[in-house]
Amino acid sequence: MSTHIPAIFTNTPYTTGVDVQLNELLSYKQHGKLSLSSKQLQATRQLSGNYLANIKGRGMEFAEVRHYQPGDDVRSIDWAVTARTGKAHTKLFQEEKERPVFLLVDLSDSMIFGSQFVFKSVQACHLASLLSWQAKQRNDRLGGIVFNQQEVAELKPTSRNKGLMAFLHQSQILCQKSAFKIPQQQSLFLQLKRLSHLVQTGSQVHIISDFSQLDEACYKLINLLRRHNQVTIWQISDPLESHLPKKMLQANLKINSLKGSGFLRNQRQQKSYNAAATERQQQMQTHFLKHGIAHYQISAATPLLEQFNANAQ
Repeated sequence: MSTHIPAIFTNTPYTTGVDVQLNELLSYKQHGKLSLSSKQLQATRQLSGNYLANIKGRGMEFAEVRHYQPGDDVRSIDWAVTARTGKAHTKLFQEEKERPVFLLVDLSDSMIFGSQFVFKSVQACHLASLLSWQAKQRNDRLGGIVFNQQEVAELKPTSRNKGLMAFLHQSQILCQKSAFKIPQQQSLFLQLKRLSHLVQTGSQVHIISDFSQLDEACYKLINLLRRHNQVTIWQISDPLESHLPKKMLQANLKINSLKGSGFLRNQRQQKSYNAAATERQQQMQTHFLKHGIAHYQISAATPLLEQFNANAQ
């Protein structure tokens, strides 16, 4: 179960821990300039190495070609135009002023779990809100997909407040309208496939999930997105998913976000569970590292703002 901690002690927006209210998501507006804490960055470097740079800043887009001038970077010479005209020409680039940002937010059944602070689904909405406000401050267009077990909301990228408010509103609705114990109609694979058709080349893509449904088909779609976009993986996790304390052995304990966990009845099963969780996590990290995809782990057991640099304003 999720245990609520008053905001006065956590420096985080008030939350029940089970679902989200719009005012919680709106409160992240004042934290739009936050970055990951040094501790979190260090952990990410161990996972993603030099690929961390892929999620920083924005790209440069071609502006025009003009005659070469003394002091121009020779690496920017347009050799095709130079050869055609007989005179040296230089390519000029400018910073992208408005970049599409897409968020894929998983609120399916495995996300409806939390052992200490909030459900993973709630933490996912909080993170999506923070990333949305960051996009708004950069004047980027925001769009994406929010889905739970049965429903999905697809939002095309829109600038100004319209896109942001639409995304926050859908996050609130689908987080509260959980379809727990209802046969699954939506899946991570289906939404990644939908996202691949929605995303525009050169976009920044944030995928927020616990990745309990991650399989080879999902990996292929993420790799495809990575070819022409900046892709960031935000893995929402709970401590019980990676390691069970010895005192937690219970006949009816089941962690729904790790496939095949089953019911844990003795110490041998518990060790097997811990080993399977560790192996699965290492495989995921190795894959994203290999393909140059930034990968962050966000815990549902700790207030989101504590995992970011709260001093950055």
